[in-house]
Amino acid sequence: MRLKLSIVLFLYSVIITAQNGFPEESLISSLKSELNTVTIEDKKSLQDSLGMLLLKASDYYKAQKNYLDAIRVTHEAAEIFEFTSNEVSLSNSYSKLGALYYRVSNYENSQLYYFKSLKIEEERGNDLGIAVNLEKIGEIYLLTRDLDKATSNFLQAIDIYKALGNEKGIIFNLTNLGASYQKSGKIEDALKLYKDGLARAEKIDLKRSQSILLGNIGSSNRSIGNYQESLDYLFRALDLKMELKRYGSAAHSCSDIAETYMKLDDLANAKIYAEKAVELAKNENLNEEKFAYYLLSQINYKLGAYENAYVNYNEFNRLRDSLFAIQKISRMNEMQIRYETEKREMMITAQQRDIELLNEKARVKNQYIVISALSAFLIFGLVLSVRSRNRAKEQKEMQDDFSRKLLIGQEEERNRIAKDLHDSVGQQLTLIKRTAQNENHSELVELTSNTLDEVRSISQGLYPSILKQLGLTASIEQLILQYDEQTDIFFTSNIDDIDQYFDESASLNFYRFLQEALSNIVKHSKATEVTIHIKAEKSAISFKLSDNGVGFDTEREKNKNSLGLKTLAERIKILKSQLQINSKANKGTSITVQIPVLT
Repeated sequence: MRLKLSIVLFLYSVIITAQNGFPEESLISSLKSELNTVTIEDKKSLQDSLGMLLLKASDYYKAQKNYLDAIRVTHEAAEIFEFTSNEVSLSNSYSKLGALYYRVSNYENSQLYYFKSLKIEEERGNDLGIAVNLEKIGEIYLLTRDLDKATSNFLQAIDIYKALGNEKGIIFNLTNLGASYQKSGKIEDALKLYKDGLARAEKIDLKRSQSILLGNIGSSNRSIGNYQESLDYLFRALDLKMELKRYGSAAHSCSDIAETYMKLDDLANAKIYAEKAVELAKNENLNEEKFAYYLLSQINYKLGAYENAYVNYNEFNRLRDSLFAIQKISRMNEMQIRYETEKREMMITAQQRDIELLNEKARVKNQYIVISALSAFLIFGLVLSVRSRNRAKEQKEMQDDFSRKLLIGQEEERNRIAKDLHDSVGQQLTLIKRTAQNENHSELVELTSNTLDEVRSISQGLYPSILKQLGLTASIEQLILQYDEQTDIFFTSNIDDIDQYFDESASLNFYRFLQEALSNIVKHSKATEVTIHIKAEKSAISFKLSDNGVGFDTEREKNKNSLGLKTLAERIKILKSQLQINSKANKGTSITVQIPVLT
């Protein structure tokens, strides 16, 4: 069985790494069949691999504009990630479903899955994921004319993006918020937002957003009668969209230009750009193609070309019916997926019951044998156990006492050196700096200032004086901010005020514990995201630190007697708690601690 599993995983890795590779349905089917032949434990180890393979298939189908198959395989991937409790991939699957349903104009399901993704990101405390989902949900509200909810979502997303310093997110949502105001009739407010967004987009050379904002400024000007200004912006938008090869969006600009020419009663030019909109939208965007045919039918009717107007209107109806059919099929596929999911879950439950029954029978049989053997050695075993336990307890207490004294001694020595640096070396350097200033030795002043800064930095590292100045909670927030500014890692934190629960010694130990844990992440994890939660509960301080890095084998590190893990564990022992580490290769690491406190 292990040979078969390794072959399947090898095939999967070959496909994933191939530049133009695509996970064929036959390979997916083979992996599913293989899963039906293995044990529950082996099955779980292959589930995530199959899920990622299905998501790759989804991306392929989407690129081919085969949205129905993309929806089908993404549903299967989501089902797998629900089973394996893989929250990150499950949220990603839900987000993909939201985008795919949006593509086929099934806005109800699109919104449903964006809300599911939003819930997971809120539970994870991932601000970026929250903002992205708020933005997508707002876009659906915008399309379905629920403008108050759309506006609320975009404002919330903008606030988060500003807090994150994410300029692209700000620009996207200024665009959406402007569209919401525009549809509400607040044209001047919309224009201000569009122009603000355009200036930001030009500053960072974000051409895609520039093209959209130019088009929105153009359509807004048309709505208030500025037709020539409208055309100027719309043609700029069209040129940029064609340069970017965004033909579906270019079709939208052509339709806008056609509508503006209709306002000017220039039906000849209106017809030219409506026909160009049809040409650009084909095989790119059914909605834009449908609307372009509607415009053409209106233009031809006004020109007196009634037969052409009738043909165009029939095309408009055909495309509308086609969109309706796609939505209907996608809903039928979803019902079929749900039925198959429930059936598989029932089969898995039945298998688990059978396994449990066999295990129970084996346990009963083994119990008779074990009880007989244990009866003979019970007294001897108890005596030996008590002696061994007492000896082990004494050794452990001695080891713990030594570790505590060692850490306390280290901190005392650090404190002494930090004070010496500050009081002695720092004062001497300050005198040198003043003397140099008096004698106008600018180079010496600069060198002395830099040396003073370095001494203060070393002193701060040896003993964090901010603990006394700011308190534990503020010091932790400052520490996280320093790592956030000095690394490319994105830090998310949710920290309660815990100053009242720790004395000076405990505060220093907890601060050092977090400092060493974050240092280990920066040095070894290769993580891009880190989350810190510190909560004050009734009888304990709950601490959780997690990252999305490469992870490690915890047992192997323990056997290696890793100094980093040992130091973390010893600091937590001083706080009368236990360190719990959960880590797997390429699946990140989480550290959990419950520190008891007096209430």
